[in-house]
Amino acid sequence: MNVLDPRSIIVISAVLAVVTLVILISLRRNASHTIKGIGEWVAAFTAGILVAVLLVSRESLHPVVGHALANTILVMMVMLFDLGLRKFYGKTISFTPLLLVGAALLAALAFIWFAGYSARVRLTLVTSALLCVFAFAFWNLLRNASGTFGERITEFALVVPVLGIGLRLLTAGDIGPNPPLFQATPVQSFYLASLGAGILSAGVGFILMVNERTRAELEKLARSLEQTTQELRQQNEAKSKFLAYAGHDIRQPLQTIHLLLAGLMESGLDARQGQTARSIEAAVHALTELLDALLDLSKLDAGAIKPSLRPLDVDGLLARLVQEFTPQACAQGLRLRLRLPAAETTVLTDAQLLASVLRNLIANAIKYTRAGGVLVSARRMGQGLKVQVWDTGIGIPEAHLAHVFEEYYQVDNPQRDRRRGLGLGLSIVSRISALLHLRLACRSRVGRGTVMEIVLPLASGRPAVPAPAQAEPAGLHLSGASIVLVEDTADVAAALVAWLQAQGAQVRHHRTAEDALADPGTLAADIVLSDQRLPGPLSGLDFLNRLRARAPREVQGALLTGDTSSQFIEQVAASGWPILFKPVHPRELKALLKWLRESAAQPDLA
Repeated sequence: MNVLDPRSIIVISAVLAVVTLVILISLRRNASHTIKGIGEWVAAFTAGILVAVLLVSRESLHPVVGHALANTILVMMVMLFDLGLRKFYGKTISFTPLLLVGAALLAALAFIWFAGYSARVRLTLVTSALLCVFAFAFWNLLRNASGTFGERITEFALVVPVLGIGLRLLTAGDIGPNPPLFQATPVQSFYLASLGAGILSAGVGFILMVNERTRAELEKLARSLEQTTQELRQQNEAKSKFLAYAGHDIRQPLQTIHLLLAGLMESGLDARQGQTARSIEAAVHALTELLDALLDLSKLDAGAIKPSLRPLDVDGLLARLVQEFTPQACAQGLRLRLRLPAAETTVLTDAQLLASVLRNLIANAIKYTRAGGVLVSARRMGQGLKVQVWDTGIGIPEAHLAHVFEEYYQVDNPQRDRRRGLGLGLSIVSRISALLHLRLACRSRVGRGTVMEIVLPLASGRPAVPAPAQAEPAGLHLSGASIVLVEDTADVAAALVAWLQAQGAQVRHHRTAEDALADPGTLAADIVLSDQRLPGPLSGLDFLNRLRARAPREVQGALLTGDTSSQFIEQVAASGWPILFKPVHPRELKALLKWLRESAAQPDLA
């Protein structure tokens, strides 16, 4: 086959047009719905393939079909290219001009043929029409193009046919009265080759334009997602900051209440006064429980909780937890049972974090069960241990199951009844489970009960013995101990000073870090306690760090603060200073002071 033969050019162009058509159909299926115009280009290439079939079969067809109809479809194909381009750029299009031009050209060619006009007239009309539609499409593309590579290719592709059409139009007077279509002349070959090359190149250019638009939309979507993520992160930080500030302001008076209430209950009250004091203590404990839950969330947000994975005898942990909650279950008339696997099981986990998860699940089960009981069970499951907490409680509607692990989410509690919880326990369970890589699941039936389950990985090492529950520290002797207290809130400071003095300590109180640093007795103090937010340029953390740098020996100090922001928790974790979050229960403060005293008594090994 001679590639310069007009028939060969048409056949090769048709084959390449089929390939381009397949690519365009695939693009139309997969491209974004916001990218328009692909359908018009699919129709245009389909028309181009039809033109090639008509031209190749021209000798066996009626002249009107083989010549007039083929050339009319060719002109309409270029107009479809233009419509697709305008639609691609978001313009409103109408198919009426396409139909009118097609009908007019077909009628004119048919009339010329039947009237017996020469081939020069037919050729002049067809090439003039093609020149006009190509030029119009090129002009529309120039008006809307933004200079992308695909647009440059398409612009070049629309110019190439204009050269071949112009040359054919200039030589129209040299042809015979009825020249064959497939006459192998240089002008005829160049004319058909320029049409085929231009149309196919335009298809390639348009495919590139669609890909570039798709990439631009994906980049825009990525930027939008990044911006949305940043906004959500900022909103989460603002929420955490608000909770931290609000918690700090609430913890300050709560600290005073805790200390004064502890002193009051130790002062020898009668039965009625003791009952009133215990009621106040219960109310304060409820508020402290809320703040502690918020603190746990802040710690998890800050990444300050780092799991320490060790082999653990989970049987012993479950037995202790069931023993811990048995009085509460009995008080509600419920049975609390434990079912363990036949053989002792060791899992790889963090004992304290796992205990926190299970405490929340057992407490929830007891809280929402009115009759029947709660079962805590564990059983081997492949390479893991499935721990389940079953209850015969009120159950959770299926519509709510997907949301029970969200913060503050509670089923059927719009009035926020405090007795029905805070809506934070299961959120903390979910976050800790993610931190420990535990599989967490929930199943429930309304009126029948709920089962919460986690799957723990098995361990092969020796189990670690969980730390016993914190008991009331005994043997705290502060007689003669020198304690420096830096606290700017007057009532909190007065309560702390009174409590410390009641334990036998000698207390030096300062409102600011600068005053404490200026006092020579600060360096000689046995224990230094400081609030975090202090008047002046230095915070409590800054004060302790400066004191550590100046002191000739190890400073036994700690922070007592209501600041629970994620950033602050990260800073304190990096500094190594002990910290208690207000309101501090006297038992916790006793434990901290006892630990500091024992640390000071140990010999310096440095």
